[in-house]
Parts: sequence; C-alpha cells; structure tokens
Amino acid sequence: MSETKPSADAGADKALDERIASLLREIQKEAVPRRLLELARELQGALNARKR
Repeated sequence: MSETKPSADAGADKALDERIASLLREIQKEAVPRRLLELARELQGALNARKR
C-alpha cells in the first residue's frame, strides 16, 4: 500500500511553501548583491520543483 500525507500535513507544507515564496519575493525587492539574488532565484526554482 502507498501512504499519503494527511491533509493537515499537506496544508502545513503548502503554508510553508507559500511563506518561503513570500520571503524570496521580499529578498528580491531588497538592494542585494547580484549573486545573492541569483541564489534566491535558484532556491525558488528548486522549491517549485519540489511541489511538482
């Protein structure tokens, strides 16, 4: 049998993903070194891939 996450866990994961995305958007608004922005974008891409 395959196990599925209870809906509470799925909701918590979604809330965390949304919080991470929100923080990354805030980071992108700040005047930061280009490399930090590139890393934040890579992180966002990896987090988005995790959702799929």
